[in-house]
Amino acid sequence: MGLTFFITGTDTGVGKTVVTAGLAAAAFEAGNSVCVYKPIQTGVLEDEAGDCETVRFLTGLPIETVCSYRFDPPATPWVADSHDEISVDLLKATLNALQKQYDVVLVEGAGGVRVPVTATVEMIDLIWLFDAPALVVTRPDLGTINHTLLTVEALMHRKINILGVVVSGFPLANKEVAVETLPRVLEQYLPVPVLRWLPSTKLTQSGLNVALFQELWSALVNQP
Repeated sequence: MGLTFFITGTDTGVGKTVVTAGLAAAAFEAGNSVCVYKPIQTGVLEDEAGDCETVRFLTGLPIETVCSYRFDPPATPWVADSHDEISVDLLKATLNALQKQYDVVLVEGAGGVRVPVTATVEMIDLIWLFDAPALVVTRPDLGTINHTLLTVEALMHRKINILGVVVSGFPLANKEVAVETLPRVLEQYLPVPVLRWLPSTKLTQSGLNVALFQELWSALVNQP
């Protein structure tokens, strides 16, 4: 069985999909067969591009993408799943099958770690069930320190292996005081490493810098 990483975030819209795409491209360029698994997608109409389509667009590579459940409403999976379709057993079985088929499986979560998946299961429970180390993606906004520390604390409480934190979309200029001081404060308080401060100019559809993500990929696979 190959490598499996779970890309989660402090919230929705923090850049998980772009980070997932960058890591998928880096893993593929390193000679691996790669699959991106999105267990649950919400907030995307049938004729709209979801996260799997975005990954394929950003990479431009023959990377397999799989999504088990897709719902239209822009809400938590539990709310969006109005007919109680989600089966955690199916999600686990799907991941097990993908792990046997690919060298690398990158799992992208939906929203943050406390997002309800069903009436009794949260995203953090899914990470634990998948038994995959977690990479936390956050964004450099006011409130990031609180959101990131609470996310990491929740994962540690469940004894989930945390690879580290990636700050996505860090501005190169015109930083407000909360963002300007973020590296010093966040790295002081976090019990896990900040693996990369990814600049915002590298995280657009026209500027996916695979070389930058190759450094991040190397940091993940070479962790002790």
